[in-house]
Amino acid sequence: MTARGLAENIPWAYTDQQGVLMWTWVTEHFVARIAGAEVSGPEEATETLTAGAGRRYVRSYHWDIADRMRTHEGVPRMLVEGGTSDFASAEKLVREHVGKLYDPRLGYRRFAGNLAFTFQISTGDLVDVSSMVGTLCTVSVLMPDGTQQTAVGTLEVSGYRWHVKRGDSITKILPEHVLSITNRSEVAERAHRAARKDLYAGVGRIYRDEPVPGCSGVAGFAPLMVDHAGAPRCPIHEEGIPEHLLR
Repeated sequence: MTARGLAENIPWAYTDQQGVLMWTWVTEHFVARIAGAEVSGPEEATETLTAGAGRRYVRSYHWDIADRMRTHEGVPRMLVEGGTSDFASAEKLVREHVGKLYDPRLGYRRFAGNLAFTFQISTGDLVDVSSMVGTLCTVSVLMPDGTQQTAVGTLEVSGYRWHVKRGDSITKILPEHVLSITNRSEVAERAHRAARKDLYAGVGRIYRDEPVPGCSGVAGFAPLMVDHAGAPRCPIHEEGIPEHLLR
């Protein structure tokens, strides 16, 4: 499992503390906790667990991450916290913030998986940029005055920010200000799809091209024609075409 793939299991230590179910993850650098507020019955609960002795009913969860490297009066310094109605959501938020708060060289991104590379942009969409890191990207950013600016360069993720590098210049971007991000492979794919549509001959499933490796068609009745009649969908010429148009 890698930092950009599936996340490793968190080594939680579980305890009961007077009606509070506590999960604690202690490392050299931080303490992460999830506390579930127990209630007496299912009518008050948002989640039912099998933990400890029998079923347990939980109304809500509080999670937090405190830093052990820079303490406050000898106590780990609170970095981020929040509340959820279920354990899975709380654990997901712990994974995400641990992956973004700490230097990748410390090794905690393996517990975050793609959450370390997933951000909510200004449109409200969640974007996973793990496949774009290290590639040439175009980022459209909404400025405070309502105008848009574009940054082009190699994308890197640094905590909660994106770094777009071009030569010796680095543009630091908050993802919540981003309107869109594309990289070279996405742009090339869009151009490829548009080009394939331009090859359509206007009759049946015939295209102005010739059979190439991967094409499901055969040479047509005239030079530079490829016919797909009776063949399965062609990944070269017919990607994105509705199924009913292939019959």
